[in-house]
Amino acid sequence: MFNKITSLNNHLFSSLLISFFPVSFILGNSAINLNIFLIILYSIFVFFSKRENTDINFIFIDKLIIIFLFYISFVTFLNYLKLPDGDQSDQLIIKSVSYIRYFIFYFALRFLINKNFFDYRFFLLSSSICVIFVSLDIVFQYNFGRDIFGFEAVPRRMAGPFGDELIAGGYLSRFALFLIFLFFIFKNLKNIQFKIRFPLYIITSTILSFGLILAGNRVPFLIFLVMVFLCFVLFKNYRIFFISFFLISICSLITLIKFDEGVKKHYGAFQTKIINFVQPFSEDKKIKNEDLGNLTKVEKKYTFTYKGEVFIAPTVHAKEFYTGFKTWNENKFFGGGIKSFRYNCPKVFVNCNNHPHNYYLEILTDLGLLGFFIIISLFAYVFYKAYISKKIILIPFWIILFGEVFPLKTTGSFFSTSNSTFIFLFLSLIVSMLGRKDLN
Repeated sequence: MFNKITSLNNHLFSSLLISFFPVSFILGNSAINLNIFLIILYSIFVFFSKRENTDINFIFIDKLIIIFLFYISFVTFLNYLKLPDGDQSDQLIIKSVSYIRYFIFYFALRFLINKNFFDYRFFLLSSSICVIFVSLDIVFQYNFGRDIFGFEAVPRRMAGPFGDELIAGGYLSRFALFLIFLFFIFKNLKNIQFKIRFPLYIITSTILSFGLILAGNRVPFLIFLVMVFLCFVLFKNYRIFFISFFLISICSLITLIKFDEGVKKHYGAFQTKIINFVQPFSEDKKIKNEDLGNLTKVEKKYTFTYKGEVFIAPTVHAKEFYTGFKTWNENKFFGGGIKSFRYNCPKVFVNCNNHPHNYYLEILTDLGLLGFFIIISLFAYVFYKAYISKKIILIPFWIILFGEVFPLKTTGSFFSTSNSTFIFLFLSLIVSMLGRKDLN
């Protein structure tokens, strides 16, 4: 009896810890790091408890993760030898060593979930509640100029509870798919009559749609629609849910564009930005030598050199993509070490950011072709195994991860706290749930 109670408590506490991550991502990096620390600490406690079986079986994906860790250590040591003594070399070592915590976090989660100490329904419910909360806060901020915490609205983009960080759209695109799945994964909701359940779904989908659009993060909004389309293709029995959300989103966007000039300009300029992004070397963007001295401080941040000519990029991301590509050429095979772009890019260009705003360009610059091959192999294998497993509950998880690592989009740094945590969290959840025989 005591063992059963202990196992039940472990299951509940572990599920709550893991399901707190949607909240942690709202609270910020300190909460995320604390959440990681608690999960690692709790997994150690369970591991050394004599009541639980501590057998660990490493599968192929786990071995790829371990190879990735050793490769990062190898690249760090390789580049450390090339650097002169000083702050730059110290920073490279510190950042690389601190990054190990995500690998420990990955295996801590794997251990807990393999012991059946995780109920995915907690995570779906937590994500759904947070998504509705953030969406309502964004709508409130849009209508009243401030959100419920007092954060002021900025033109064209609502940040809601994220304050001055304009990342609300990215947050919603990461967790909102669980809200849709909630209506046909949860038995309690499935048992509700369709004539009641579907109107409730329409209301929540409308709130979510307005939240996504008003957040103003256009790429995450577009990626989320792509994810909904993938679900529409995969779920024949529930297509009405996905087509309804798609139609609601389009109607919400049309309504806002019609009645709000700021929204109209913001989304209307998206097409132009895409065209300019893929045509960064056109003649109209070339700067004559005699005009270089007349550029403003902001314009100078957008300039780069190509084949001896100076161009002004149409967007800062276009310039970062180009500088990322050229920086990678300096260390093609092994890269410069994690978070080294900020040090290596200035050796080639005058105007550099901390990262090239694309996961794969950053991996290329920091870990080279070999690191790029390892991470691509890892993602491809996880997606393949999740797809052929035909487990319904895994579909939102791997589609969300697919949207997160979709190559043709701008991103934050792959090695940042929030992004690394999210990627390793979903990798561990997917891999662990693949081995669970109690999931359909």
